[in-house]
Amino acid sequence: MEWVAEFYRKQYEWADWRHRWANFDPAKHDPHVDAIGRLAGPGPKRILELGAGTGTTAAAMAHAGHDVVAVELQPMLAEHIAELARAVEEGSLESLAGDFYDVDPGGPFDVVAYFDGFGIGSDEDQRRLLGRIGQWLTIDGCALIDILTPWHFANAAGGEEEFPEGSGIRYREDFDAEGSRMIEQMWRTGDESDIVTQSLRCYSPADLRLLLEGTGLGLSEIEPFEDQWYAEPSVLETAMLFLAKLVPR
Repeated sequence: MEWVAEFYRKQYEWADWRHRWANFDPAKHDPHVDAIGRLAGPGPKRILELGAGTGTTAAAMAHAGHDVVAVELQPMLAEHIAELARAVEEGSLESLAGDFYDVDPGGPFDVVAYFDGFGIGSDEDQRRLLGRIGQWLTIDGCALIDILTPWHFANAAGGEEEFPEGSGIRYREDFDAEGSRMIEQMWRTGDESDIVTQSLRCYSPADLRLLLEGTGLGLSEIEPFEDQWYAEPSVLETAMLFLAKLVPR
């Protein structure tokens, strides 16, 4: 997992994510908030979000009345989440900087959410994280985790794009079929010698059920989507990811 800190640091730095996408607008709809109510039930929840990024989803969940603890690896972004917390008027938002394999977020939590990022490291790394998630949950709580599908990234292999448009940041997709991993390279136009790469393990629901063995968690429901923003529901056969609801066994 040596690539993680450098890739995400450069992604936020090069694409200027903090300024492009970090401004929280309470009037803007966040579909992750809907997913919490749909899959975890009505009413305020105590929520732990792992890999919270710019913190806008954590702030949206807090604005909806939930008490949220957001864990983010990048100190700059964790500081920004703390800034967003001061503007929260409904629930509450707490920011923790650190690696979620090591950090102690307290607990227990009604919901542990990991949106857009699961699959870092080996299967054993995933099992270790899932075991921690199970320990953080209340007995009737649930984990909501985005799981990338191998078939989507196998079909996307070889694609290249600039994102955001006009940023000069280019991404190229590849797929490791043997390891069932999405491979994404990122570089700046005109500086092709400085390339960073991320690699995320992809799972089918059957693969995920095998992964969960011994973690104390079981797969309860899945919701397939076309992208990480849940813009359109999908059938599993063509989905980019599925949102998995995991519950204590």
